[in-house]
Amino acid sequence: MRLSSLAQVLLASTTFALDESLGSTLNVTVLGASHNRSTLECWALKSGWETSAEPGTSGSSVLDLGAITGNATFTTLPAGFDGGRHNAPALQWVVFLSGLAHITLPNSTTEARVEGGKNGAILALDTADVSALGHYTTYPSQERTVALEIPLPKGEVPGHRVLHTGPCRGEELLV
Repeated sequence: MRLSSLAQVLLASTTFALDESLGSTLNVTVLGASHNRSTLECWALKSGWETSAEPGTSGSSVLDLGAITGNATFTTLPAGFDGGRHNAPALQWVVFLSGLAHITLPNSTTEARVEGGKNGAILALDTADVSALGHYTTYPSQERTVALEIPLPKGEVPGHRVLHTGPCRGEELLV
């Protein structure tokens, strides 16, 4: 009986260990604004990875993305679609599930290429009240781009630390 209990404790301690390959938190590219102009920054979210105790994901790594509000939207964009110049309609997560988004800023050479998939989440925060010109988005891949748009409560962004100006790149995005 004691051996069985010890085995359960050892199994639980290895099963519920955080995945070291994830790093300490999630880094995301953020479309923000400064001095009434849209910006691109790389943020490290502050909450950090935790071990889930929820049924169905128990033992896996999870990260709190903050509160959400309103209706989430599932969007499909045809191959080669040009979204034009626009502002984020609300503070929102945009999670590209497939395809490619190419984001550029007016009067700037700064750009981000966001591939759909496990590293396809960005925060779009450059609403019209903080950015006069917004940003441009095109979808240059030969396939449909699919995205989820998930609004945040007004004025609430996830806790974070700014890593640098410009989009997150390469190993900064490894999930």
